[in-house]
Amino acid sequence: MKKVIFGTALASMALLSACSSDNELANVGTTANNAIGFHVVGNKAETRAKIINTSEDIKKTDFNVFAYKNNNGEDGDIFMGGDKANEIGLYGVNIKYKNNKWDYNDPTELRYWPTTALNFYAVNPGSTGFLSWNFTNETKQISYNCSDEYAKDNKGEYSSAKNIDVMYAVAKNKSQIDNNGIVKFNFKHILSQVVFQAKTQYANMEVVIKALSIHNFYGGGTFTIPKEEREPSQTDWAPTAVTYHSTNGLTAVMDQSIKVDKTDEVTNISTQGPMLFIPQKLTEWDLKGNIDAVNAANAPKQSYLKITCKIKQSGAYLFGDDTKFDELYVPFGADWQPGKRYIYTLIFGGGYNAQGQAILKPIKFDPEVETWGEPDAKDININININK
Repeated sequence: MKKVIFGTALASMALLSACSSDNELANVGTTANNAIGFHVVGNKAETRAKIINTSEDIKKTDFNVFAYKNNNGEDGDIFMGGDKANEIGLYGVNIKYKNNKWDYNDPTELRYWPTTALNFYAVNPGSTGFLSWNFTNETKQISYNCSDEYAKDNKGEYSSAKNIDVMYAVAKNKSQIDNNGIVKFNFKHILSQVVFQAKTQYANMEVVIKALSIHNFYGGGTFTIPKEEREPSQTDWAPTAVTYHSTNGLTAVMDQSIKVDKTDEVTNISTQGPMLFIPQKLTEWDLKGNIDAVNAANAPKQSYLKITCKIKQSGAYLFGDDTKFDELYVPFGADWQPGKRYIYTLIFGGGYNAQGQAILKPIKFDPEVETWGEPDAKDININININK
């Protein structure tokens, strides 16, 4: 398979911020007058099996709750969530939708309001083997490793677990007199979404994409819930070195045949759904005249896209042919934040051969930035000059 390095000249990103509007998702009702109940709101997200979008979606999942006695604004002794671990060793009082209402999953864990105020924390989803957390009165941490969910095995089947839309919520200094004893949670996303689409620079150009993957990034880490009630930040994440992906990368699409042949209309590449990443900065691969794409970029941990495709113009193949696809590489930089959705539009129009000679004009990016779950939000266009 021939390998061609494509430069990039322009990138436009669409970033979707997590909204804080009160989209009601769940209420926990109890029959006891002074029992602690919960009201839940969350951020809408693009439809996907593991992403929370509506009140119906959240009914398919659950959340675990912790509460600490409020000690002059700080977390004192644990009041709720530290007594009993579930079957995979995780603590927290599990809240689940059952019998047409949200309620304590285990009736014996029902808690009543004390005379002192409480600080509440919640993690969603509450029962999964792909997520872990460790809560103390000093720190609250969530650990997660992203799965290569769109990769296929040698049988052509998706064999990896689906990624999970991980969220948390905080409600501090609450007592029975607040909101009739109902604790209001506003869940916040801690991961970043990435979506790819494409178009061509020329009307007589046609591109067929078989696969696309991202290389040189951290696939997992630990998120520390901020002590102050604010939006989550990239700095709240501590990536784990052993989760670094280089040669294998993370798959956006695989074994597809996606035709891109329009200049004024984008074609969706992320046909199986968005990718989920831990928020982080990606350093784009610097060509520096070195055309050995993988080795030159992997050692200094510089990021790039690998696109398996074929390209023809006016019926003649410029890249690949009728019987085979070839690989091209695109330098790729990013600055992902929690609760944001990044849409990257690849504008196909050229690149370099293995000797560093330009065969067409460099490929372009047209990224956008939108609000996660608010498709009508105003786009913010960011031009990124990647071509050195």
